[in-house]
Amino acid sequence: MKGLTAKIISLVTASTLLLSSLIGILSISMFQKNAKEQAADNLLLTAKVNAEELDLTLYTIEQSVDSLSQIALTTIADFEKFKTSSAYVTECTEALEAATMTLAQNTKGAMTAYVRYNPEFTEPDSGIFLTKTGDEFEASVPTDFSMYDPDDMEHVGWYYIPVNAGKPVWMDPYMNENINVYMISYVVPLYINGESVGIVGMDIDFSGIQDMVNSIGFCDSGYAYLTNASDTLIVHKDYESGTALSEADSAAAELLGNSEKANTAETVGSQVLVYIPLHNGMKLALTVPGSELFAGSRNMIVKIAIAIIVMLVIVCAAASLVGNQMAKPIRELTHIIQNTAAFNFQSSENGDKLCRLRDETGEMARAVRKMRGELRNMINLIGSSCDNLNGNIDNLLTASTHVNDMTENNSAVTQELSAAMMQTSDGTEKIHDTILHLQDSALFIRQLSQESRQISIDLMEGARKLSNATSDATSQTQDMYEHVKKDTEEAIEHSKAVSHINQLTEAIAGISEQTNLLALNASIEAARAGEAGRGFSVVATEISTLANQTNQTVEDINSTVDEVYTAVADMSKCIDTLMNFINKKILPDYDNFNSVGKQYEENTSAMEESMNQVNTSIQELVEALEQISGTVGDINDMVQESSEGIHRIAQETIGMAEVTGNNSQLAEKSKDTIRELFSVVEKFKI
Repeated sequence: MKGLTAKIISLVTASTLLLSSLIGILSISMFQKNAKEQAADNLLLTAKVNAEELDLTLYTIEQSVDSLSQIALTTIADFEKFKTSSAYVTECTEALEAATMTLAQNTKGAMTAYVRYNPEFTEPDSGIFLTKTGDEFEASVPTDFSMYDPDDMEHVGWYYIPVNAGKPVWMDPYMNENINVYMISYVVPLYINGESVGIVGMDIDFSGIQDMVNSIGFCDSGYAYLTNASDTLIVHKDYESGTALSEADSAAAELLGNSEKANTAETVGSQVLVYIPLHNGMKLALTVPGSELFAGSRNMIVKIAIAIIVMLVIVCAAASLVGNQMAKPIRELTHIIQNTAAFNFQSSENGDKLCRLRDETGEMARAVRKMRGELRNMINLIGSSCDNLNGNIDNLLTASTHVNDMTENNSAVTQELSAAMMQTSDGTEKIHDTILHLQDSALFIRQLSQESRQISIDLMEGARKLSNATSDATSQTQDMYEHVKKDTEEAIEHSKAVSHINQLTEAIAGISEQTNLLALNASIEAARAGEAGRGFSVVATEISTLANQTNQTVEDINSTVDEVYTAVADMSKCIDTLMNFINKKILPDYDNFNSVGKQYEENTSAMEESMNQVNTSIQELVEALEQISGTVGDINDMVQESSEGIHRIAQETIGMAEVTGNNSQLAEKSKDTIRELFSVVEKFKI
């Protein structure tokens, strides 16, 4: 078991270690954060300074070429003449040559300078092409456009790429095999009124830019590299120009492809990378291993950890000294407590000295002294209490014997009462079962009455529908009767028109007779005329024949009219008979049928009202039976509860008898306990 000194040392050490760890962690975290931020800022500042220097070099080249393009556009004052006159082209070329020479000589790193015209309206080898030989520029014969196809980017791409783009272009670096120089070109297309005039440009020795990029470093192994606008490497210490950055370092390519990450230091794997976009679209990237960039912060962390360990050792030594001083009085106080545990309440030699201490130990000593005094008083009190308890137990034995007799008598009475209540409970249960059976019968009757009521409702609904249907049929029959009667009267009235046919046939017969007379007269006159009247005789014969046919037709019409008269007369008789039957037989029957349906509906209504009254009465009977059943159930529950209560009383009375019977034994055991207490009190030394 650890001593107090060890505990104090452990506590102080743990507290100091915890506090030191917290302070150390906060210090290390803050320092590491600040150190990383400072290192990242230094890395970013280095990249920005070198990017500005590189940007300035590129900007100087652009200024020279842009100035040459302005001079060229100013020199070509008459563009229409320039397109049609070779002499004017030569004049403009001679005027531009001096300016081109001057700008080329004043541009750092320039290897060539050129002004080329649109081959569509100028000679294919027209223009200016200056190359550097030694320290001076000399005029050379420009490339002949007629020797190459416009799609041949390898040989004439330097012309058609900026023309097609319609804006200044930085060409990717390439090796000029003629002079064995690695060069980069800046070309500006020339336009007048939206029409291409040609280009101006310069080829720059790229080794100067390479040296600038390769000279950039940070820490021990940090280095820089340069990409074009499409993230293709153009300067890198480990990869050739033209290598895609995604093939060399996919993580770095992803970072350079995110414009939001520009001008910020980002961790890419084990490297810390920062890239600065240049004004012409190129990107200068500076990368350094994170272990080198943050090496200073790790050294400081080690120093802080050593300081914490030294401080912890000092605190442990101080805690050991203080712990010994605190533990000494506690050990003496422990000795006094051990004597108390051994029932030794005699005064201690160092008790007064400990009680005079003004710290927590002194308070403990004073509390122990007070406790020992109280224990002495308690021991004396236990002795006197044992005497009193002995006398009380004798009295308890006498009372327990009397209570035991009474509880035995009470138990017998309650058992008899419990049996009587059980019989009562059986009777109420039978009554309750009978009422439940009666209630079920009433519910069944109520269900039947409800079904009968529903049947009467259905009958009444059927009667109502029958009455409505009869009324509708009567109305429709009446309407049909009136309509048929009207149509029949109109038909009979129209049949009277047959009489007009008779008049017409009589008129036709008269005309036929007159026609016969005319035909006869015509025949007579034709006979008189002799040969001249033969044709007229033929006509008269035909007229006579037509008259005879007309008479025959009139006879046929009269015969048909007689038949129509007969049919109409017969139809009129039939219709009169039908109308009389409908009016005298069908319509009265429909009226009787309608009245029967109404009487049937009234009877079913009366039946429904009677069934409603029966249903109401049965409902009241069911409710009354439910109330009676509930009351009997409550009585049954009360009887059962009373029976159970009396039974419990009997059981508890028996239990009381058993308990009171045990009191004597407990009293005897208590006397034995008192004797043991006396023996314990005798052990204390007061």
